[in-house]
Amino acid sequence: MKSKISHIEINVLNYSESIRFYDTVLIPMGFKRMSCMKDWTAYSDGMSKFIICPTGEGHQSAGFHRKRAGLNHLAFYADTKEDVDKYYKEVLKKNNIKALYENKAFGDDQYYAVFFESPDRIKLEYVFAPNYCDPECWPNTFEDDFDPYSE
Repeated sequence: MKSKISHIEINVLNYSESIRFYDTVLIPMGFKRMSCMKDWTAYSDGMSKFIICPTGEGHQSAGFHRKRAGLNHLAFYADTKEDVDKYYKEVLKKNNIKALYENKAFGDDQYYAVFFESPDRIKLEYVFAPNYCDPECWPNTFEDDFDPYSE
């Protein structure tokens, strides 16, 4: 049995700003906004859904930080390196969304990506990685150096 991600749901601090942001960054990746309700907005690429919800008043003060326990970042597949470059130029640069790390898309033929942040500082990635899940290809060829059963 193979598993696919059904949906990812995140809470956002400024719901309207976040909907505008995700309209800007997800629609060019092939997602469509399927619903926009007071309690959630759902996008789909036909295989999975990405859902945003407003954060409840009692939970807003802590904010989000990807270095705490929980979500670190979300990565979305691109079909080609050229798609990543086009996305960087036509979506991120055009909308003044700063690319992280190299301030542009970067990598090689096996892993080529651009990283950026949402208004809540959730790190997002658009990546061309044709062999990413192949057990014979990087990064799956590293030798294990940790045994969780030895502690």
